[in-house]
Amino acid sequence: MTALAAVPSQSALPMAKISHSVMEPDFLAAEVARRYPIAGPVNAFLLYRGMNDVYLVQGAEERYALRVWRKTYRGVDEVATELNFLDYLRQQGFPASAGVHTRDGELYFKLDSPEGPRAIALYDWAPGKKFTERLDIGNAERIGALFAQMHLHGIAYNGGRPFPTDNLVRFKVTVPALLNFVYDRPDDLRDYAIISERLAQRLIDIRSDDVPMGICHCDFHSSNVHVADDGRITFLDFDGTGEDYLMQDVKNFVWGNLFYGFSESYGEAFEQGYETVRPFTKAEKEHGELFLMTKAFRLVAGMAESSAAVGRGTLRFRNLDWLGDYIKTRARPLGLL
Repeated sequence: MTALAAVPSQSALPMAKISHSVMEPDFLAAEVARRYPIAGPVNAFLLYRGMNDVYLVQGAEERYALRVWRKTYRGVDEVATELNFLDYLRQQGFPASAGVHTRDGELYFKLDSPEGPRAIALYDWAPGKKFTERLDIGNAERIGALFAQMHLHGIAYNGGRPFPTDNLVRFKVTVPALLNFVYDRPDDLRDYAIISERLAQRLIDIRSDDVPMGICHCDFHSSNVHVADDGRITFLDFDGTGEDYLMQDVKNFVWGNLFYGFSESYGEAFEQGYETVRPFTKAEKEHGELFLMTKAFRLVAGMAESSAAVGRGTLRFRNLDWLGDYIKTRARPLGLL
């Protein structure tokens, strides 16, 4: 009789490092029911696993969105920047999906996970559908006007304090991951390293121009705004909130339409609507191409950094050739390459 091979014990197995775990919905539902004043029963369903994990939370009367932040190079409590600003916008009557207060009055809580502490927050449900599903010139103009109002609220929220420039060049933290991402593309390896240094300096240099900064969404695009059947508009997904050039925030939306392959007319209408509330300065218009290129570079560097947790599928809309061509053909006339 052949002897059976010994099966290694569980304790003998090496412990793997975890880049992105997924929390179990029923567990989160129980945590929400315990922490928030929601009529039960409370159920949770995972909507998608991505840059952050988002769950639909259904109470007896209302539904909500629950976000579980992915562990990144940012501190876990940096989520307070977004949630506090959203709480202010709610007080101003601005239509954004804001955080719901816990029974203790907090805007978020934390849970431990295999990769470390993660922040969690419950948000008002944004009614309607994404603008990507309701493309309309009139809606684009209305969204632009509201976006300008949000920027003015951000200036008031800041209270006249000088805006720091750290967030302008924060993309440099993700550039090493980008260079690893394109390890087999020697031209990209060379060019992205050069662009990174020159772009960071250029963004600091234009502080001397008439290019206003403010509290910005920092990732506003056509999927981060909902339009309801009755025309109500709701902004959402403010997890990148920080100080930036206001025009950069505008061009993020314009560039996002190109990324999705939509007509440029929606971005043009968005800008027209914006200027009915806050007209652009001459310098803002002159730096338009710089901000479009900056958005593309920040995006590809950020996707590279997040790929260890969410995979390279983040490039499902545009590939490295498309992004590289977009970045480099604009970097050269700007003197960044």
